[in-house]
Amino acid sequence: MMKLKIKNIYADGYERFVSVETFDKKNITVHFIEYNEYLNQKEKSKLKKIGDVLNGNIRIDLVSNSYIKKDELMFSQSFENSSHIVAIIEVGDVVDDYSLYAKTSICDERILVEFEDKVLYHSEDRVYVEGSLEID
Repeated sequence: MMKLKIKNIYADGYERFVSVETFDKKNITVHFIEYNEYLNQKEKSKLKKIGDVLNGNIRIDLVSNSYIKKDELMFSQSFENSSHIVAIIEVGDVVDDYSLYAKTSICDERILVEFEDKVLYHSEDRVYVEGSLEID
């Protein structure tokens, strides 16, 4: 489980795109659904505020593009206020045809990566992925 310090919150209805800082000072944007609070544009959340700590497990979800790429682990989030992520991961444990646990440069923990289509990757494969960085 990761602890992430909230730096900014972008809300759209129940959806939240939250800029956070990891314990080792990496800045990332994660997405989650706040089922208990609907916000109109520019409304501020009463449940979570800047400076609060989010506790949860991060994952890369909705991976629509992936392929073997023998490069160093990396990640990039180039769209402002978006959880879109491009990363090179190293496959750890394969869960099923659509999901696996992987080593990333985001954090020290292995994280879940879930694909839109069936994939056939093996332990220690380096894989380029594009998806959404989510937190539960």
